Amino acid sequence: MNRIKRQSSLLSLRIILLISVIIPSCDKVNKDTLYIGTWQHKDVVDTGDLVFNTTRTLILTRTTYEEIYMLQRYNSDVVLSIIGFKGELSVKGTEMTFSLMEIGTCVKDASQNCTDQVIFHGRGTQYYNDNIQYFRLTIKGEYEADENVLQLKRDTNGDGDMEDNGESIEFQRI
Repeated sequence: MNRIKRQSSLLSLRIILLISVIIPSCDKVNKDTLYIGTWQHKDVVDTGDLVFNTTRTLILTRTTYEEIYMLQRYNSDVVLSIIGFKGELSVKGTEMTFSLMEIGTCVKDASQNCTDQVIFHGRGTQYYNDNIQYFRLTIKGEYEADENVLQLKRDTNGDGDMEDNGESIEFQRI
């Protein structure tokens, strides 16, 4: 009888220890994946002669990303241009690596004006082949995220730092 009580006590102790190890691990996983979601950054760009509204929408999963950058006339619904990026995402700690797989552009209406829809073109397509030279295939970055804000720094021009204009962006969760 004492042997059964001892085994039962040991089993209970092991379960308690296991739970105490698992619960903090679950909290760490939840914190580490706060970047997953749909994020947006809106800005107004004043070139001196023209003013534009810009919207960056970034969709992050555990292993993929999609980013759409839309340029519109100031205080207008008219879309002037869209550029999109799709690819693989690798995350280690607070470091992210974006590997470009597809380039997107706006879908045009019957009058050949941009709509707010995006069409993506992958490797081997004419659009991809004509435009890939203007983009980096791999971009490294760092992030900080909470429930509402994603601070993303990326070396988009490949100069070894994340200090240049547009390389540090604060996104809001949508």
